[in-house]
Amino acid sequence: MLPLFCAALEKALVERYAWVVAPAVIWATVFLIGDIQTGYYYIFIAVLWMAMRTPGFYRQAFVRLALAGVLAALLAAIQLGPAWAVFIGSERTQPLLFHGVALTWSTHPLRLLSVLVSPFGQNANPYDMSKFFFGGPKWGGLWVESLYLGVPVTGLALLGAWHRRDLRVLALLGGLALVLALGRYGGLYDIFYHVVPLWSAFRFPEKFMGLFSFASAMLAGAGLDALRAGKGGATPWLVVAFLCTAAGLALPTEVATAWTAERFEAPAVLARAVTDSAESAFFHSAVAALGVWLIAIGGQGEQFRERVLPLALAALVTFDLARVNFGAYHTGPIEAATFRPPLAEAIAAREGTLEPGRFRLISLRDSHPIIPPSMYRLLGNDAQLVENRQALGLEHNAEFHIETVYYYLPAMKAALLPSLGTDGAARFNVVYYVGRRAHLENPRYAQGVVAVLPEYELVLFKNPVPAKPRAYLSRRPERSASPVNPAALLARPDFLSGDVDVIEATAPTWPRPSPDGVATIEHYAPEEVRVPVNTPQPSVLVLLDAYDAGWTATLDHTTDIPIHRANGLVRAVIVPAGNHVVVFSYETPLLKAGAWVSLTGLLLCTGLIAHANWRKRHA
Repeated sequence: MLPLFCAALEKALVERYAWVVAPAVIWATVFLIGDIQTGYYYIFIAVLWMAMRTPGFYRQAFVRLALAGVLAALLAAIQLGPAWAVFIGSERTQPLLFHGVALTWSTHPLRLLSVLVSPFGQNANPYDMSKFFFGGPKWGGLWVESLYLGVPVTGLALLGAWHRRDLRVLALLGGLALVLALGRYGGLYDIFYHVVPLWSAFRFPEKFMGLFSFASAMLAGAGLDALRAGKGGATPWLVVAFLCTAAGLALPTEVATAWTAERFEAPAVLARAVTDSAESAFFHSAVAALGVWLIAIGGQGEQFRERVLPLALAALVTFDLARVNFGAYHTGPIEAATFRPPLAEAIAAREGTLEPGRFRLISLRDSHPIIPPSMYRLLGNDAQLVENRQALGLEHNAEFHIETVYYYLPAMKAALLPSLGTDGAARFNVVYYVGRRAHLENPRYAQGVVAVLPEYELVLFKNPVPAKPRAYLSRRPERSASPVNPAALLARPDFLSGDVDVIEATAPTWPRPSPDGVATIEHYAPEEVRVPVNTPQPSVLVLLDAYDAGWTATLDHTTDIPIHRANGLVRAVIVPAGNHVVVFSYETPLLKAGAWVSLTGLLLCTGLIAHANWRKRHA
């Protein structure tokens, strides 16, 4: 989308006002496909483009740019409105709290070498490469698997930036993106995080490498034109080929391997894999640089430059990029993504037909997957995805109506999950655990084993503490006028026993303890939960689903009743005595308002185009 956006913006800054609709529509499309972060970055790209490409009259250009931005925001309001509602209710409004997460997957400076020479550690585990060499998080590998552009593309980009002064905006854009992609290693991203409004709402600096690649590709095209015009000498390509060859000859030595292992505290096997693959990568880059040198030497004749040189360079660049980047695209048998895990079958055998809203599961696996050798031989490192599905990982278990307690859930913070314990987990409807076989050393877990998957060292066991149902009437509702800290509740024996529920409310009257009464879920869907209630006295109905904006409750389909936060995390409503039906319904916040605003933006864009056509006909 970015090339189209820049081309449309170029027109909008100098042509008729109706042209502002073009970049606005492209900009809005980026928002509407859900990429709010990239759409936000378009603001800075647009300002930079305007500042460096407008031939004077900056005030008029700024007005046009502002109009395009307003139209884009109006058109995308149906997406931006709900996104804003979610944002203001999340921890991303607290930059200091979100700072560490935001800087995750900063591009390590050592990875910049892989832009020119790659791949390193071709047959090594990407998790190990990330951990030992690139400062990656302990739970994940590389966010972007390949950053490779190669010597030909990078060299042509430098040539284009040098000879095409009108494209210096791309050089500045690419350089700025590269520094921002460094994240915590570069410093600039951290400054922006604390200074630029809303910058702290987003994360993963390595996303800027895409912008760097875009700028490099555009400049490489200009460099090809410069080379075809006879600009730029052939000697630098020969020098690069010589340097790459020298590096390739130096790497496979025992000294280089030992230094790599010691410098990065990496296992000797991993260090050897890195130096061996780096040797091959440097030799390939040397061949690519030598190829450009030969093409540049042969381009002395005019006919060769016009007809053969562009095709030869394009072919060389294509083969060089394909050599590395095709490996970043992964395929496998469809069964790897569709098989039904044995652990899901085991749960279904105990519970009957699996339906949403019945129970939850917690994964106690460590971040390092255990994969059978046969599966690793078949799929390589991608076998981790199969292991994740076997373990009912978060990305897969919804397919089987199995819900996982995870700290991405509203109000469930990462610091709370490890301290939950079996008692606390039972209070939030956790019935099952998935862990390693080592957990069976605990007698409490061993008594509840449901299924074992030996080849993956996975075990499914039942929570030794009876879990609360998803919906129930509180035995002893306790009122709190201030927000409740869930961690503090986990230290209260009366809460862990299931007797007490702490409700955040200021109602003057409050239900008494209610040992009697029944509440059962009749219908459970993502946006509606229907719970019939039979109680001899006023009671508090607790639904163990996240308390979040957008949910409303009705009594007997007619009366709206307030939803209170219960136990710091979940929902509760007060129900009068008798037989009733409580319906919890969800409506995306600001969705309807955003739809009306988007319609207004569409009418404005249509009006601008119609007015331009009218003026053209009557000119």
